[in-house]
Amino acid sequence: MLRNGIVIVTITDTGHGIAEENVIKVFDPFFTTKEVGKGTGLGLAMCYNIIKQHGGEIYLTSNMQQGTIVTVSFPAVPNDN
Repeated sequence: MLRNGIVIVTITDTGHGIAEENVIKVFDPFFTTKEVGKGTGLGLAMCYNIIKQHGGEIYLTSNMQQGTIVTVSFPAVPNDN
């Protein structure tokens, strides 16, 4: 979607959701709820940093047993045709 010069992408799922106490931590480097050796907790931290470096924003909301919504926005690049 393009709105007021901003490109907005929304990703949703209907999975288990993320516990409220963990939602604020999901973009922290090395945060994971997986057991030791099953993940590094860097994926969303890297996404956050890449998006920020390109002038964008990323937001996440989640409700247990209802799913998660991730919204990413970037400034639109003018078409120089």
